[in-house]
Amino acid sequence: MPKIRAFALQQWKLTVAAPKIISSRGYPWSDEVDTFWDWALLELLVQSGVRIEEASELTTLDILRRSLPDGRIYYLLHIKPSKFDRARVIPIGDSLGRVLAEIIRYVKRFYNSASVPICNHWDLAEKRPRPPAPYLLQGIRHPSATGIQTIRSRIRELSVRAEARRTDGSPLVLLPHDCRRVFASEHLNNNTPVHVIQALLGHASPDTVMIYAKLYPSRLIEEYRKTVRGLYNAYYGEDGLKNPTAEEWAAFAANCNLRDMGTHICAVPTGEHCANGLVCLGCPQVQPKKTAVPLLHRMLVSHQRSLSAARGHHEPAGQIASRELEIIRISGVLQRAEELSDDVAAAIEGAL
Repeated sequence: MPKIRAFALQQWKLTVAAPKIISSRGYPWSDEVDTFWDWALLELLVQSGVRIEEASELTTLDILRRSLPDGRIYYLLHIKPSKFDRARVIPIGDSLGRVLAEIIRYVKRFYNSASVPICNHWDLAEKRPRPPAPYLLQGIRHPSATGIQTIRSRIRELSVRAEARRTDGSPLVLLPHDCRRVFASEHLNNNTPVHVIQALLGHASPDTVMIYAKLYPSRLIEEYRKTVRGLYNAYYGEDGLKNPTAEEWAAFAANCNLRDMGTHICAVPTGEHCANGLVCLGCPQVQPKKTAVPLLHRMLVSHQRSLSAARGHHEPAGQIASRELEIIRISGVLQRAEELSDDVAAAIEGAL
């Protein structure tokens, strides 16, 4: 990716002074504009982490100006709802701000206009027109908004011209979604908390960010654990981590139909939806059973043995990270089960 980005910037700078050509339609065109859009599209995706359809829907109205209490000005980029029907805003730093400013300058230059003009836009995925608006990505080769196929093809062709290669020497053909991975990876490498990356990328949960564990597994797991524990403590307080008393459990069980899962009791009432998809270990709704301590010990030993074998077989780092996370979950449940007093254990295991 650094090679492709450097190539795009170099090609743009080399063609800045190129003479313009007047097309048959009457508007100017030159290699400068062509190479500019290669650079601009790539940098917009890398600097913002937006999805390709989100990039195509950006307008000048999505650049939000805000003021701090001390009078300083900052800017936010509004991303319209897409995959999960949730809008979000991301901060515009110096690098992203330069890209947006250059895009606006080139669009106004293309139309010889004092502002970015309003134009129509066709939604290829949903097969319907989008509302007319001053779209940022327009006027790349003709006076209309830019579709996702154009963005995808230009990113692909740019990587081919840059002669980018994978570690095995095969050609690297860049996809727009790879830019999101670069965005997340750079933030992970700079110790940005996982839940912050989740918000910037518009993921549904921090779990989705785990797909990048293959890049920085140990750091990602540690940040993931701190994030989940911090959110849990913020919601429940420190008392949320203690074991229930026999009286508290008996009162709770009297109001619920509980699920016996063998090693533990699920506190989500029978018949209700489980938001975690029955991935129980590590769930705050899990109450381990003291009689399951020997079984949990065997599970822990088995997973530790499998982790050692996986490392010996040089499995992908993402799979190693998943195994490590599972061991952490089992260890936590085992510790909670061992801490149960006899009277609390009897109340819990007698609830079913």
